[in-house]
Amino acid sequence: MDADLHVEPLQPAAREVAVGVLARAFRDNPLDRAVIGPDVDLRLRSIGYGMRASLQLASGRCSALLGSRAGSPAGVLLALPPGSFPLPSPGLFVHLRSVLGQGLRVSARWGVAYRALEAVHPVEPHWYLSLLGVDPPHRRCRVGSGLLRSWLEVVDRDALPSYLETDREENVAFYERVGFAVQLELKVFETPIWCMRRAASAGLS
Repeated sequence: MDADLHVEPLQPAAREVAVGVLARAFRDNPLDRAVIGPDVDLRLRSIGYGMRASLQLASGRCSALLGSRAGSPAGVLLALPPGSFPLPSPGLFVHLRSVLGQGLRVSARWGVAYRALEAVHPVEPHWYLSLLGVDPPHRRCRVGSGLLRSWLEVVDRDALPSYLETDREENVAFYERVGFAVQLELKVFETPIWCMRRAASAGLS
């Protein structure tokens, strides 16, 4: 791990900071473009509402890590332990705030995307890497790999497989380096999605 990177559990007080990191990290991802549209500001705002709801819903049910460089928040990882997927439906207030913030059209399209991914989600006990995002200014500084390796140490102690989806083709090789392999490819709103699985106790080189 990069000596400049500090990884710690994400605390509730830092949740809003994490929302900003994740919104900027996913702003230009292919699926976010396909679901939300070409307007950059709209994507940033919409993703922020979605991430806020996700972090609130996952609080206490997931493994959440915050990576910082020189004291600046740089990346966030969110993973669900075995038996936690799918998360329960949000409460009425959380749901309404997310729908109003994202807009009915975007919320409906995310619903379609989530159902498509849920339909192919594995049923075996596993860890699920739900989110791994790095703030653009900190990319290529080993933030993502540091967060990933910190989480995989926990996964390997549990001796269970792990699973993720990515809509960025360049991420496939990134995850392959730590033992993931493509299990399935599908398209959501004509956007390629790579579903990847890592065998139990694959270990890190």
